[in-house]
Amino acid sequence: MPMLKLTLLIAALALSACSTSFRVSTDYDEQFSFNNKTSYALITPEAIQTTRNDLLKGRIENALQKQLALKGFTQVDKASADIWISYFATTEKQQDIRTYQRYNSFYGYARCYRCYYPAPVASTEVQVVDYTEASLIIDFIDPASNTLKWRGSTSSKVTTASADSMTVAERTEKIDRAVSAILQQYPPGNPSP
Repeated sequence: MPMLKLTLLIAALALSACSTSFRVSTDYDEQFSFNNKTSYALITPEAIQTTRNDLLKGRIENALQKQLALKGFTQVDKASADIWISYFATTEKQQDIRTYQRYNSFYGYARCYRCYYPAPVASTEVQVVDYTEASLIIDFIDPASNTLKWRGSTSSKVTTASADSMTVAERTEKIDRAVSAILQQYPPGNPSP
C-alpha cells in the first residue's frame, strides 16, 4: 500500500507538471520579516505521522536542496538555522460525480388527440469517477517561536495507470518541477515567472 501511495503521488505531480504551470497555493504571516533568512535546516514535524517512504523523501529533499541553493540558501544544523523547512506529501481518495441530461428525439412519441409525433425524450446519466488527489506541502517555520510563517502547496488528480507507467527519471523530474513551482512563490510578494 505505501508503494501505491508513492506511485500515485509522483504520478499526480507528473500530471500537473505536464501542464504549462502548477497551481500553487500559498499562505503566510504578514507580520514576519522574511529578509535575511538565508540559512535553513530541513526538519520533520513530530506531530505528523506518515508512512516511511525513503524514495519519495529523498527525491523531495534533493529537489528542496537544489532549489534553495539557487535562491541563495545554505543548509546548516537545526540549532543555527535562520529558518526551518518542513514538507509533507499526502494522498486522499476522492470521487467526482457528474450528472448529464441526454435528449433523444428519435425515440418516444408525444400523444395528442388522434396523432403521434416525435418528441424529445430526456434521460439522466450519472458518471462516477474514482481518483486520488495527491498534495505536496512545503512549510517555512520560525525557529524562535516554532510557528509556521509560510506555506506553499500544490496538488493534482491521478489515476493508478498513469502512475504505473512513469520511469524513475520521470518521477524525479516531476518532483523537481513541483518543488520549483512552489518555491517560486517564496518569499511572499515574489512575482511568479
